[in-house]
Amino acid sequence: MYFGLHEQQDWMPIISFTTPLLIYIRPMRWTLLAFIMGYALLSCVSGCFRNKSQQDFDFSRLTGSWSSVDSISSQIEEWQARTDSNYVGRGYVLEGGDTTFLESLEIRKDHGVWTYYAKVNQMNGGEVVPFRLTKQTPERVEFTNLAHDFPKKIGYELVSNNELQAYIEGPRDGQTIRILFDFKRNF
Repeated sequence: MYFGLHEQQDWMPIISFTTPLLIYIRPMRWTLLAFIMGYALLSCVSGCFRNKSQQDFDFSRLTGSWSSVDSISSQIEEWQARTDSNYVGRGYVLEGGDTTFLESLEIRKDHGVWTYYAKVNQMNGGEVVPFRLTKQTPERVEFTNLAHDFPKKIGYELVSNNELQAYIEGPRDGQTIRILFDFKRNF
């Protein structure tokens, strides 16, 4: 099958994989076809990167007040957005109406990397301890600082818009333990 008025030697064969036809295209059109195929390939690749960003955790979903209540105490975390790349919070424990634990928290993007900062006045000499983002999905995020004694990992998983499971993980008595906090959104 030929397209155009030129003889066969002016055409280049291309095999179609969808049909067993052998189609001939002029050499000048070969450049146009290569450009179109290159553009399609680049569009596919950029689409793959766009899908990757859709796999990122949306930190704005943490904003608000969350509480985890058991028979002994209430653990509370409160988050608010300063910007779309900076979230500040605090965590505290109430026992019998008294605050027994207080920490200052911040999650921010520094040089393209999300970092979780925790400061507890009674621990680590009151220094801020950074944890770098190591895992994320749209529903789950984990930060790690292997140089820290305990915890080495801090994670959050959004079970639903109103339920959040947080954890801290690290070594205790020669084994790795994970402490879970089942939070519900306060309204």
